[in-house]
Amino acid sequence: MEFTARALIKRAKQGDTHAFAELVETYKDKIYSFLYRMTGNREDAYDLAQEVFLRVYNNLHAFDETMRFSPWIYRIAQNLAVDHLRKRRNLLYLDEPTGDDGVMSWQVESSEPGPEAVVEFEDFRGSVAEALNQLSPMYKAVMLLRFVQELPYEDIARTLDLPLTTVKTRLYRAREALRKNLIKQGYFEASQGGTKIGLS
Repeated sequence: MEFTARALIKRAKQGDTHAFAELVETYKDKIYSFLYRMTGNREDAYDLAQEVFLRVYNNLHAFDETMRFSPWIYRIAQNLAVDHLRKRRNLLYLDEPTGDDGVMSWQVESSEPGPEAVVEFEDFRGSVAEALNQLSPMYKAVMLLRFVQELPYEDIARTLDLPLTTVKTRLYRAREALRKNLIKQGYFEASQGGTKIGLS
């Protein structure tokens, strides 16, 4: 994807509008998904995604083609999302998402599920979303970038303009905060293994 992005950016800088349209097409779903999970509102996510690509277009001339594009565009998206949340000053909320536009990539270790297990899993997934909503925007962003958008640590560091060690520390603290939120909902025993979430 990065190689494709570089080629498209080079062409877009030369005035190729079709190349920029391809760039938007390549990243629009990922950016919308990230913004939706950050804001919890589909209309807000759509509006912010449009603003992201407008800013990309207006600042593309300043982009260093030797750098990775993903951290750059995610930084724009993350900054817009945080600014939006600060203005809104409400608790973060996520609808329980389903399908390609919203499913959370949380994995629960289990054997082949029966009907009761499916119901329990759906309840648990909703509880994970609720627990995630209780995190600060700072922790929520780093969790989404790592475990949903699946960015490498180095790209997250570039996206958030943080040292790599700080990113790893925030991830650790965010995971602990998420775990504590789930303990409050009865999904873990503080001193036992309990249900495992695939957040490694």
